[in-house]
Amino acid sequence: MKCKVCGKNAESEYCFQHKPRKPLKQSGIKPSLITKKKVSDGKSHQMKQFFMDFWKNNKQHNCEVCSKHLGNEPRTYMFDHVLEKSKYPELAFVEENIMYLCLKCHDEKSRGHYSEVTTKRIEYLKAKYDK
Repeated sequence: MKCKVCGKNAESEYCFQHKPRKPLKQSGIKPSLITKKKVSDGKSHQMKQFFMDFWKNNKQHNCEVCSKHLGNEPRTYMFDHVLEKSKYPELAFVEENIMYLCLKCHDEKSRGHYSEVTTKRIEYLKAKYDK
């Protein structure tokens, strides 16, 4: 079967990317950095503020791998630590260690499928910070 929207192979009328989605039960809106929530730990609030400042200071809101425009509102998946903050906590708040990624490219990186752009950035940061 082919997707009605893009023509890719699909198990039903639509491929995974174009399949109709049900809204989130709680509020019906997608998670966003702008959404106000009670923050239990100061670090997560500090990280959100860091990402918001990063978004405001960088006018180009395009995926750094595929150049897709990310839209006008920041979402949590759009920001990725090049060197993971769990392994390199000292680089968690270094802007140079943050990449803009679309959902597809972020998913690929999370699965360990690094693009050439990401690989070069990892090598550069490891050399610069002696990691």
